[in-house]
Amino acid sequence: MKIINSGDLIYLPSHFILTKVNDDGTVREYCELKEPYVAVVLRKFQTHSDLFYRGSVWTAPNDMLLGYAVKGEKYVSYVN
Repeated sequence: MKIINSGDLIYLPSHFILTKVNDDGTVREYCELKEPYVAVVLRKFQTHSDLFYRGSVWTAPNDMLLGYAVKGEKYVSYVN
C-alpha cells in the first residue's frame, strides 16, 4: 500500500471518530461520522494527520487512515 502524504485523499468510513486536540494533547472536541466521507490530508505527523473535514481541521491517527484510490491502484475505492 502506498504511503499517505499531504494532499492525498483519505477515505473515512461511517462511525470514524475525528478529534480536535489542545496544545497539551488532550481532546477538546470529537466528531463521529454518520456517513462515509472523503477528506484531504493537510499535514502528516509521526503518529497522526490533520485532515480537512467539512470546513475545519480535524486530527486522525495515521494507522487508521485508508487512502482513496486512483484508478489502477489498490486502495479502498475507485474513481471513474
